[in-house]
Amino acid sequence: MSLALERVSKVYGQGRFAVEAVRELSLGVAPGEIVALLGSSGCGKTSTLRMIAGLERVSAGEIRLNGRRIDPLPPAQRRVAMAFEGYALSPPLTVAENIGFGLSGMASGERAREVREIAELLDISDILDRLPARLSAGQQQRTSLARALVRRAELYLLDEPMGQLEPQLRAVLRGRIKAWLKARNATTILVTHDQTEANAMADRIAIMEGGVLQQFAPPENLRSHPANLFVATFFGEPPMNILEGTLAEGALHLPGAAHPLPLPSPHRTLRPGPVKAGIRPHDLELGEGPCEGRVLSNQWLGDQSHIALDAAGTLVIAVTFTPFAAAMGETLRFGFPLERLHLFDPETGLALDRKSSP
Repeated sequence: MSLALERVSKVYGQGRFAVEAVRELSLGVAPGEIVALLGSSGCGKTSTLRMIAGLERVSAGEIRLNGRRIDPLPPAQRRVAMAFEGYALSPPLTVAENIGFGLSGMASGERAREVREIAELLDISDILDRLPARLSAGQQQRTSLARALVRRAELYLLDEPMGQLEPQLRAVLRGRIKAWLKARNATTILVTHDQTEANAMADRIAIMEGGVLQQFAPPENLRSHPANLFVATFFGEPPMNILEGTLAEGALHLPGAAHPLPLPSPHRTLRPGPVKAGIRPHDLELGEGPCEGRVLSNQWLGDQSHIALDAAGTLVIAVTFTPFAAAMGETLRFGFPLERLHLFDPETGLALDRKSSP
């Protein structure tokens, strides 16, 4: 089933107490696609999910499921399944009964089989006879997720579905759940603040901030072609380095650099003046180059080194995939491939390098 949000807004309160949680959000999800809503707390992603589910009224705009407008409909008529961040389990029911609650129309044998299969997928087969009060937070979350996935819905809405799980289990279940959804061609909206989860599961990611959609694209495009400074610095770990610079005569001038950096030909026609220059930590090359910085820290994280530098008063992070010998206070030279450089308007924050996608 396809999903379309057309200029959807959500306002809580009235008058001077009004808070605009979502502002004119337009978003299209293809049948069978997994889309992640990614952003920090308060960015509007959960409000968006709740409007799709019918748990919040739309203040403006329309929501359509396979062309049928659903925003005026009550939740029960929308044929969507939602896994709540707060679990919303029924205390008197066992895990098996909670999972099978939405399958009451099935024969008991078929219902029991469906419950067992989804429990095996989420590694909760051994707790099916327990009550919610006897479960850990992670077990409750997997029970809530199982109850949503087992339903035969037109749209699956998953609100932080694995936030309470330990990293090893989360890594295993990400792959299992994505394969399960893809095998059923299930259209899915995933709300998360975990970039790893969004990258691993989503076909496309919608990054939100302040209730406004910043960019909607496949994960690899968000990293390599950010539309603005917010996306550039929010998406990616560690975040993109941002340097204050100036464009003049087809070159980038950076404070403390030994010489101007000639821009690749597509960028030489950009208007001269102040600019913000971005470079990913993984693209920084240590040991030689026109820039230099003083080592502030050097952390080996088991599979990569993060070296923090003070470059003319700006914090710069470099990542290497082998241990890098650099002592605190040491001065290091660094550079970067100019084709990996991103340029942003210092006033609007919009990308100037003509590589970004909307």
